[in-house]
Amino acid sequence: MNMEAHTGPEEAAAQETGLKLPKWEMLPDIGLYMDQVITLMERTFSPALPKGEITKSMVNNYVKVELIPRPVGKKYDREHLALLMMIGVLKQALSMESVAQMLALLCAQGVQSGYTRFAREVDQLERALEQGRLDLSIGSDSPQEKALHTGVTAAVCTISANRLLARARRDAKAARQG
Repeated sequence: MNMEAHTGPEEAAAQETGLKLPKWEMLPDIGLYMDQVITLMERTFSPALPKGEITKSMVNNYVKVELIPRPVGKKYDREHLALLMMIGVLKQALSMESVAQMLALLCAQGVQSGYTRFAREVDQLERALEQGRLDLSIGSDSPQEKALHTGVTAAVCTISANRLLARARRDAKAARQG
């Protein structure tokens, strides 16, 4: 998506590195088949995630290891989609074991609550990165809260660093050719 048509080059570069997760209410509330799930994930994550691809075999593995519940009648609902989006972000910086632990912490009060919190935290981190004012302080002494905050921060910072490096490579290549 070329944002430079509506914004300056600096703003376009910042938006290119950004990750915007849909709000819970914007996730489809009808069951989706696997191909539709993969398409939704690609549209959500491309080009923001360098390792954002989610394949059919990955989804099947997530079901097999119980990171996400089994689909109902081969259809994936809003909870499946929210879990897949959280996995897609967290796997950028964390092991799958750590991702599982993070999901358990996030979704202790339910997937909707966990996803809403996760999306809000990702959004806050993205805005802080755009402004160059990332605050690493954590307002809680709880190890769980610290783990959640630092895990999401690590994933978002990894995503941002990789996208900025890709932009730098493109700029350097353009400078060599131009």
